[in-house]
Amino acid sequence: MKMFQKNFSSKRGTMFTVAYLLIMAGGIVATVFNPTNVILYIAVACCLFGLIYHLTSKYRVRKSIIKTLSKMNPEDYHCTIYKNKLEIETIIKPKEIPEEKSGDIAENNAEEKADEEIELKEPTPIKSVFKFKDDLLDFIEDNISFYLVYNRQQIYCFPKRCLSEDVQNTVRDHLTKMTEKDF
Repeated sequence: MKMFQKNFSSKRGTMFTVAYLLIMAGGIVATVFNPTNVILYIAVACCLFGLIYHLTSKYRVRKSIIKTLSKMNPEDYHCTIYKNKLEIETIIKPKEIPEEKSGDIAENNAEEKADEEIELKEPTPIKSVFKFKDDLLDFIEDNISFYLVYNRQQIYCFPKRCLSEDVQNTVRDHLTKMTEKDF
């Protein structure tokens, strides 16, 4: 998330920071010339609060995303890279019922479901297909992972620890070549 925010932070965020600083500096200067005006103190305090809120927003977003993801079941991903496209299969595992609750549920529903068999369905994979040069894909690499960013909204992370050195080189070369911009 830090990598994504660093590479795709908008100019708007910088503009907000500069605007808060300029307004706050103006308020401080005005306060020096007119120290009896309470509204100037309130304006400077509001600008300071807005600046702090803005500067900590990335941290709060990361914290919220991590909290949300920790509640989810882990998913399995399978990636296949072709010459002109990339396929990612997401296999969502069914949510597990804790032992205590499953016993209570079984006792409560025993009479109703005496003759009924419970069938567990095998999870079906969700396939995402990305076509190089057609879809808005960005490829980024750091020390620990490869990142494929789709439309600045979805991030797919390929940890290097899961790939051999040869596979890393092949993936790096192919994704760099296929996602480079034609300007």
